[in-house]
Amino acid sequence: MSKSIKVVCPCCNTLLTLDPATGAVLLEERRQRREHQSLDDAMSQVKAQRKEAEEKLARAMDEARHRDEILEKKFQEARKKAAESDEPPPRPFDAD
Repeated sequence: MSKSIKVVCPCCNTLLTLDPATGAVLLEERRQRREHQSLDDAMSQVKAQRKEAEEKLARAMDEARHRDEILEKKFQEARKKAAESDEPPPRPFDAD
């Protein structure tokens, strides 16, 4: 009678009891992993995530608002430059 071998899985941290003669798994003890210590910790994490998401949305909205202004200014500058220039605009069919 040989003793059984106990091995801990590196991926899921499960304790496996193996039969050394056959290599069969005799017992599998899954360890439960808790992400939060309490419900209050979980709620505080959810609130922090929600606050971060709202801040990201506000920044994105602000950038989009300013992006339109910048694009409008660039367009006006390009129009002014085209009006001042005597050179005709490039023709795409002449590129060949």
